Amino acid sequence: MSLVTPTIDLEKGVLLAATPLLEDANFHRSVVLLLEHNSEGSLGVILNRPIAVDSSLLHALPAWADDINEESQFFGGGPVQPNALLALAPTSDSLRGGTPLNESIALLDLEATSDLRGSELENVRFYFGYSGWSPGQLAMEIEEGAWWTFKSRTEDLFAEPHDCWREVLARQSSAARLLAVCPDQPFMN
Repeated sequence: MSLVTPTIDLEKGVLLAATPLLEDANFHRSVVLLLEHNSEGSLGVILNRPIAVDSSLLHALPAWADDINEESQFFGGGPVQPNALLALAPTSDSLRGGTPLNESIALLDLEATSDLRGSELENVRFYFGYSGWSPGQLAMEIEEGAWWTFKSRTEDLFAEPHDCWREVLARQSSAARLLAVCPDQPFMN
């Protein structure tokens, strides 16, 4: 158990916030939304790694997403299968083809979700690649102090990427909020 903040049970829809102890460059100050956690392992996407999508990746976009061209809607979800495409959106009554991760965020079935238009389409976030852990690996990393676990909110999908980690920590009622103001390289002060 982390000394800085209590942990919550791992389940889909939970946020993982990288602690300063995590030295893996792929996850420095990252915020990961868990999409799955079971006896076979864990899977999530990094919410705060925007990427520019080049033409080699555009073929993976569903046909209904032809109008999307804003770079801010595309993210590197993690180091595993960087050409795989996943999409998240706020849960709504009109959303078809979505699997709720919690009460406010859904994982879209890109084959079934073809009728999104207007503001619903603007709210879709696409993730190339994902983050994955083998059975027991994520729990071990949490125990070692590499990750903190928090409840997710719809706003986490839309947070300014470079502020997302700080915003998630700042809203906590634990000592983790104190690290929200810690500079990226505190030894430089």
